[in-house]
Amino acid sequence: MTDEPGGSGRTMRDTFSVWNVDATEREVVLRSSDDQYVAVPLPDGDADLFERLAESSGTVDATLVGSDEGGTSWRVDAIHGTDESA
Repeated sequence: MTDEPGGSGRTMRDTFSVWNVDATEREVVLRSSDDQYVAVPLPDGDADLFERLAESSGTVDATLVGSDEGGTSWRVDAIHGTDESA
């Protein structure tokens, strides 16, 4: 996991396990390589992808950015790759 230094522009890039997807709440829980659990809003259009990754114990290489919207501290900024065969 990498964190960008600096105050307001917080970013985190890692290969995350998809621990849980809650389509009703529109939220996905990711587990980082150092076992931190991060709940983020489910990215628009990617619900099926995250559900497949959760079912297959797959991973997603993603960058998260700090956000204060809706009480969530992180959101997905970019998806760099996925592995559904984990």
